[in-house]
Amino acid sequence: MNINLKPVIDFGKMPIANGFLMPEQFKDEYFFNMVLGYDPATHAIGLINKVPPEMMFHANYAFFSSTSKGMQIHFRQTAEKLLPYAGKGIVVEMGSNDGIMLEAWKDLGVRAIGVEPSKNVAEVSRAKGHEVINNFMSDIVADEILAKGKVSVVFGANVSCHVENFQAYLNAVAKLIGKDGVFVFEDPYFMDIVEKTSYDQIYDEHVWYFTISFINAMLAPMGFHVFDCEHVEVHGGELRMYVGHKDTHPAKPAVAEWLAKEQDLPGKLETLKKNTEQSKIELVALLQKIKSEGKKICAFAATSKATTIFNYCGIGPGLIPFVTDTTPEKQGKFYPGVHIPVVSQSVFEEGKTDKSKFIDYAFLCAWNHSKEIDKYQAWYKEAGGHWITHVPKPQIL
Repeated sequence: MNINLKPVIDFGKMPIANGFLMPEQFKDEYFFNMVLGYDPATHAIGLINKVPPEMMFHANYAFFSSTSKGMQIHFRQTAEKLLPYAGKGIVVEMGSNDGIMLEAWKDLGVRAIGVEPSKNVAEVSRAKGHEVINNFMSDIVADEILAKGKVSVVFGANVSCHVENFQAYLNAVAKLIGKDGVFVFEDPYFMDIVEKTSYDQIYDEHVWYFTISFINAMLAPMGFHVFDCEHVEVHGGELRMYVGHKDTHPAKPAVAEWLAKEQDLPGKLETLKKNTEQSKIELVALLQKIKSEGKKICAFAATSKATTIFNYCGIGPGLIPFVTDTTPEKQGKFYPGVHIPVVSQSVFEEGKTDKSKFIDYAFLCAWNHSKEIDKYQAWYKEAGGHWITHVPKPQIL
């Protein structure tokens, strides 16, 4: 099915979101014009200009799922929830990263195969004893997996939205699950992005911003549909969709309930555009006010999402001198585009014992993990520190 996206929101020049780099790489840094578009025929919402996948998912991919304890719990609970669908078949996880969910399936006694295009995280997963195919999902990879046995479940978390050729991807998934299996995926839900003005969910890796309307439009010619769905709170709000063949999996009432929320998508896109522009103005004004008062400020957690915020809002080291992060692969490097330095989280925590190094305000790049952060950084608020967020509007928490 052809998708013809028309421009709606232009975010301007944007770098590779997860492309943390060294000073000697600044001059050769890659940029693209990031524009969000809409296709009324298919209800598709996505990026008009795409970045080649190999530039984003490669041997030095800088995101490791297992660094979040909250996500470990989430994936374990998800595997337990999907266990009735697994039966005696193989579970395939697309974008299996460092094996965070494969581990859960292993503990449940279910054979699971990961498909992971980034070599470094795939090797970490293999070192844990998991079966991983280091490749992008395709028709050929589907055949390779089916040669190993019948597939009962295909699962993907924050990976389906990354796939540029979505129709070919769905074709491969349909081949894997056949009439009996199910495809379950969870990705940022467009309605959550509108509701929260979480425009930082929009960046190069996220080619698509899903609605049931779009997924059903793509699946209908193939005889498949979304037969169930549920909202999950991870990553700022996602809709977990259950896909199966229409002859085997009749639609449940929840689908119609969520479809009712998706009326007037063009109007909701215009709302997002207006609120995003206002959010930019308010966030920059807030940071400038804090700076004018002589307060110390940093950003907390070097997320891909924050690349959109920093570049769209024009926030550089002048407003946020550094970002703290626990990921060794990011430490000592600089934020894409705006070149804010990334340092160890220990720099932030020096304020526990040394008042001269205490940070008065910390911008939460990982606002979607705020509860988890609040728990393990409880000392910060107790010592008088303040978190800043831009969701649902720029504010001091």
